[in-house]
Amino acid sequence: MMTLTCIRHPVHAEMMSAKTMKDVQTKIEGVLKTQKPEDVLVAFDIDMTLTQPHHPAIYYPTIKKYVGVYKAILEALTPAQKDLASTLTTQIVPQKLVEKDAPKIVKSIQNQGVKVIALTSSLAGQIKGFSDKMIVLRRDQLQKMGFDFTKTFKNFVLVTTFFNFKTYADAHPMFYHGVLSTNGEGDVSKGDLLVAFFRHVSHDYEDKVRKPGYYPKVVILVDDKKKHLENVEAQLKSYDPSIQFIGIEYEGAFAYAPQVISKEEFQKFWSDLAHQAKALACAF
Repeated sequence: MMTLTCIRHPVHAEMMSAKTMKDVQTKIEGVLKTQKPEDVLVAFDIDMTLTQPHHPAIYYPTIKKYVGVYKAILEALTPAQKDLASTLTTQIVPQKLVEKDAPKIVKSIQNQGVKVIALTSSLAGQIKGFSDKMIVLRRDQLQKMGFDFTKTFKNFVLVTTFFNFKTYADAHPMFYHGVLSTNGEGDVSKGDLLVAFFRHVSHDYEDKVRKPGYYPKVVILVDDKKKHLENVEAQLKSYDPSIQFIGIEYEGAFAYAPQVISKEEFQKFWSDLAHQAKALACAF
């Protein structure tokens, strides 16, 4: 049975929730009945949508259970330190698929000719102690887990840094072989960056190479946070009201909590992570 629930439906936008990736796939395939695949762009959030840290202190139900402790620890951090802590959970904690069939579903969407990218709020730059920039490590991590976005915009751009946004955490937003990173949540929103990316592969691209750029007619964002869906909707409406936006709030990670963790263990995990983030932020 379909678990998509319609929330609201403005003229050029549609918001809904989905409990499974199969529901997401069904919605996208419904769009393809009226739209050409090449006119549709799908952006998947990474964390808690495609993958998630495999640790009981980071499961959504556990954070909800100990939300007071969680907020008290994070409220003591600066925005850059919070972004560092969040990004560290993707590198120092083993990762798992939110749904085991997600890579197969994403590939099926790609095989129909739809342009598919990953859109993340993780930091993009180099963090002390790691072998490469975070966005490179994220791309490598995704590929190891069965997701390959590298060919999506190969005819337009493979790697670019968005220097028009100010430096944050010693880096800028980036696009790297199919992964688009805002470089944290402290300065640039997903909507800001997606619009900047569209400018880069549309008019800017045409001006540079005298070839047609890419202009989507439909943009679909799959994200576990409603605030990102609303932000992208607003930014796209301002950028080009003719683009139809479909926001899908993905709930697949909301109920996952197979392991129990005590309040003390939870507090220690996040306190240690916060301490590590504070130390690493000194390098910025």
